[in-house]
Amino acid sequence: MSETKICIYPGCERPAVPADPRGGPQPAFCDLEEHNALTAHQERQRLAKEGSTEEKEEASG
Repeated sequence: MSETKICIYPGCERPAVPADPRGGPQPAFCDLEEHNALTAHQERQRLAKEGSTEEKEEASG
């Protein structure tokens, strides 16, 4: 287990929080409070919408 797990928040390069020594899986997010499942989902939706808007602008331009 020498590999460092990276936060799954879009665009984040920080290491994920270490696993609890009492057991359980390692968290998927870093120690930033705003990086959690809800905000990651919202950010992915925002990026997808932003991407589709850019594609429409390129097609019409």
